[in-house]
Amino acid sequence: MADALGLSPVHRIIDTYSRAVEALGLGVPPLFVERWAVAVHQALSSRAREFHTHQHVLELVRDADAIETLAALYHDIVYVQVDLDVPTHYAELLSPLVARDGTTETGWRLLPHCGVDPTARDVLALFGCNPGDVLTPFTGLNELASGLVAAKELEGVLAREQILAVVACIEASIPFRDGEAVQLRDRLTALGLTGEEIGVMVRRATRLSNNDVGNFADPDPARFLDNTWKLLPETNPSLHTPTTYSIRDYRVALMKMEGFLSKLPPERVFHTWGGEPSAEEHGRRIAAAARNIDLAVRYMRCKLYSSTLVEALAYESGGDAPLPYFIGGAPEFPGAPMKRLENFLPVPTPTREDLLDPVLRALLQGGRSTASSFDMAPSPVADFVYVLLGEARLMKGFAEAKSLWENKISPRVFLSLQPREPTLAIAEACCEMAPTRAGAMRELMKLL
Repeated sequence: MADALGLSPVHRIIDTYSRAVEALGLGVPPLFVERWAVAVHQALSSRAREFHTHQHVLELVRDADAIETLAALYHDIVYVQVDLDVPTHYAELLSPLVARDGTTETGWRLLPHCGVDPTARDVLALFGCNPGDVLTPFTGLNELASGLVAAKELEGVLAREQILAVVACIEASIPFRDGEAVQLRDRLTALGLTGEEIGVMVRRATRLSNNDVGNFADPDPARFLDNTWKLLPETNPSLHTPTTYSIRDYRVALMKMEGFLSKLPPERVFHTWGGEPSAEEHGRRIAAAARNIDLAVRYMRCKLYSSTLVEALAYESGGDAPLPYFIGGAPEFPGAPMKRLENFLPVPTPTREDLLDPVLRALLQGGRSTASSFDMAPSPVADFVYVLLGEARLMKGFAEAKSLWENKISPRVFLSLQPREPTLAIAEACCEMAPTRAGAMRELMKLL
């Protein structure tokens, strides 16, 4: 009966850690394993995390060997821009090795002790870093600090070669790079490992790296977007308060993600080394990533355009405001009635069906796989303008929205450039949602 019961995340983390230790024949007392595993679980359970959680880690350890499992458990243990610091359980361990750099906003400096401590010195060598270097979350800080935690916790338990194998996997989890497998091979060679050992380590690291970003190859674009949406609040703290973040806050969060994805070559997402994975599987993943990235960028541009219409109306009628005041809030429970902007929009009549992509339309109508902590899954306002305008005209509007974001045109000029029917319809709906702005908005639309 007990075997049929579900396990809590902490049970699963402890069980996963225990099985890896047992497979390596380390003979570590169970209470030591419990202490290490509980610290991992607590770090991954930060309330600000939505994607880099214990669930993500547990997905990575499926079919993984013991070394890869340990690497997966530790690879996201430090995430300073989300947790706002290193995890409490690891602060004492990391304090001699890294510290905030006072000369930069997001930088952390590698301290001189990293060059004295043999284990830390190995970790820095694998990452191509030196004491005194300043790293940020966007230049490998989280992965390096996570590698230091793993190496220091496991020193004296794992052999040096095993620690290097774990840290090599963590280094490979730095995403979206070119030639990282070659660099990793060369660094392992410089650390005195043999060719056969290196081949095994780099193939394993490549496998973990690919699995870490595996959602890019998801055959269901709604699930891919689901994971993308989970990343937004991790990099935009303003979205942690869904009842108060502003129209501009929301737009800036989407704008940053659109800017990143629109410049991301799919060839940088997945990698291959020494037959891992097969050429056929690698090609399939790259093709799937290309499709998902393209669809996600177009989806975000639809949402950005519709939210910019609302943002411009807000600025011209009194200034920025909490997004729920103009759009409406999320229902307190599924199916609960809630006053929302789309309730006041007419049913759109498409100008030409051939101007609409049914896959993109389905995402706008039906939404991502699940609602996020800060956003509903469907996008009814974006769907409204998409149907009325067609994709080509909407993308022209998106380009005009970028001119507004860059302060090249005013909100009023932006609104004057937009097709009148959807702009008037959204303005009228905003009057219903934000009655304190109704007079100013109706006068504005007369002028336009």
